[in-house]
Amino acid sequence: MYGIIFDIQNYAIYDGPGIRTLIFLLGCPLKCKWCQNPESQQLQPQMSYFEEKCVGCCNCAATCPNNALSLINGRIIRNTSLCKTCGACISACPNGVMEKIGENRELDELVEILLMDKPFFDNSGGGITISGGEPTMQINFLFELLKTLKNKGIHTAIETCGYFNENLIDKLVKYVDLFLFDIKLMDSEKHKQFTDVLNEKILTNFSKILYKVGNERIIPRIPLIPGVNTDLITIQQIITFLHGIDYKGIIHLMPYNKLTKTKYEKVGMGDIHKDFGDLTDEDLNKITKLFEQHSYQVIINH
Repeated sequence: MYGIIFDIQNYAIYDGPGIRTLIFLLGCPLKCKWCQNPESQQLQPQMSYFEEKCVGCCNCAATCPNNALSLINGRIIRNTSLCKTCGACISACPNGVMEKIGENRELDELVEILLMDKPFFDNSGGGITISGGEPTMQINFLFELLKTLKNKGIHTAIETCGYFNENLIDKLVKYVDLFLFDIKLMDSEKHKQFTDVLNEKILTNFSKILYKVGNERIIPRIPLIPGVNTDLITIQQIITFLHGIDYKGIIHLMPYNKLTKTKYEKVGMGDIHKDFGDLTDEDLNKITKLFEQHSYQVIINH
């Protein structure tokens, strides 16, 4: 069985307990306007192009076996209908302009690589966190990976947007030790405006998982996006929701990172990149204090 992986990061300390290895799977059902990993949205490998490093030598175009590349007005243009993401252009480029995002990884091979970090997991109480994209977009691979890791005695966590079929919940809670679960907005129409989907399914899934696993195995993570959800009225709405379902655990606050423009440009999405500005320390402190006033422990993940 194969999964489409676009990154593996070692020695992570902010995505679950202990020292962890992060695996990033391609594909996401949301299109968040502030997405920190726009290269993860598509559910298949793609090529990226770092225009600022290109000198126009055209080696890539000459090498491409599918004639998918051409130089137009000093820029390399890719015909996506012809590109097969074979990667021939990568080795042809002298400046490292081209990069392939995503590759098929066989399950057993991937697990073998991940288990190389097991001594760190064992000594720190860590494990493996599966992120994306949205991990449930590759649900069959996700289940097999989780099952294999659990059989190896590895602590498992997933970072999820929560937008998946609720029929998956029973199987997920069997193999996932910790859910890191995004909650962005309570207003469903506003949620759709900024993510392309309504939020009812997300909130229902959070509630059902909480009911099944309790406060210790699910953590709401709130991306703080200036002008979208950082006003205290919106934060209070989130607190009211959490109180209403009797959530009493930890809160993760995730301040917006504005340094993502290059990521968008490299995958041809530069025209839709939006800079939401800076989250001030004053606003972050107010949000933190509001949660703490309602007896929540807050962890800020920059």
